[in-house]
Amino acid sequence: MRHARWRLAALAVPVLASAPAAVAQTAPSIDARTWRPSTDPEAALALEPVTTPGPWRWNVAAWTYYAEDAVILRDPTSGDVTGRPVERMIGADLVAGVGLGSRVAVGVDLPAFLWQEGTSPVPASGLGDVSLSAKATLVSNDHGGLRAGLGLAALGDVTLPTGDRSSFVGEGQVTSGLRLLAEYGLGPGALRASLGYAYRPASRPWPQPSAAGAAFGDAITWAVGVSLRPRAVLPVLDAGDRQTWEIAAHGSLPAGPVAPFGAKGAGSSLLSPAMLAVDDRIALGRSRDVYVLLGADVGLDQAVGAPLVRAVASLGWAPRAHDRDADGVPDDVDECPDLPQDRGGKEGCPNGDGP
Repeated sequence: MRHARWRLAALAVPVLASAPAAVAQTAPSIDARTWRPSTDPEAALALEPVTTPGPWRWNVAAWTYYAEDAVILRDPTSGDVTGRPVERMIGADLVAGVGLGSRVAVGVDLPAFLWQEGTSPVPASGLGDVSLSAKATLVSNDHGGLRAGLGLAALGDVTLPTGDRSSFVGEGQVTSGLRLLAEYGLGPGALRASLGYAYRPASRPWPQPSAAGAAFGDAITWAVGVSLRPRAVLPVLDAGDRQTWEIAAHGSLPAGPVAPFGAKGAGSSLLSPAMLAVDDRIALGRSRDVYVLLGADVGLDQAVGAPLVRAVASLGWAPRAHDRDADGVPDDVDECPDLPQDRGGKEGCPNGDGP
């Protein structure tokens, strides 16, 4: 009996020693999502304004999305599909933010995947990595409620390893990022762009090092787009001036250990996702404190995480003082809610002019 026990123990040692390696092989330990919602209450799908909500003004929102071909792996040379780890995915994010002073805001994003399926043995549901974010307005373009001219802001975030490492939404490590956001306000519209750097302390090869794999490491993030309130162009499209449209391109490029455009290391094409986002933000109710956002994100290339299509919807609440241009006329009776009334004006418009 004693000899039998020693033989069982001897057999158990290599099995237990190989278990972590097996787990490491099956768990990608990467966050392959190519989009995260902003915690800013005025954010669109891809970009956001440079301004912050204001002192102690808070907001909460729930985002949900459906992604088709969320994680498809292709051979970097031939472009042939070598696997569909996540073919379909339904996810959700709960976000909250609060302004600290007139130029700083902080927020938190709690992500989860509600259902997913693919050719790989991925979990059906679970949590993603929690993200903590901060935003600081460096140059404000808010002139008494009218946003015009150049504005700049810095945005930083840190993710915590709270997610399932085998689900493609968990890094298994703390990551961080920093972006610079530029906006040129045009009253009812704006041109926006951002450029940033996302830092992974340890790069992750996935799948296991092979001709069809790539090393997921640091990334250069980018976005460029335009937002517009349609009432300014054609009032019949939005008589109540409740909508804001956005169209934007966004994505990232590898920064290490693989260099952009294949300059260093194999698989850079797998690590350069590019998407096109189109969305509509609609304010609801008389106070307009509640809003919905409906949009879609379409993959423009065949990189890992660039979906065939991603449909997004959100519902948010951001209670505010309802006088956007701070001229003493409530927004619901102000005929020019973004243009402050001056001496001689009426119904909230300068010089008594209409909208």
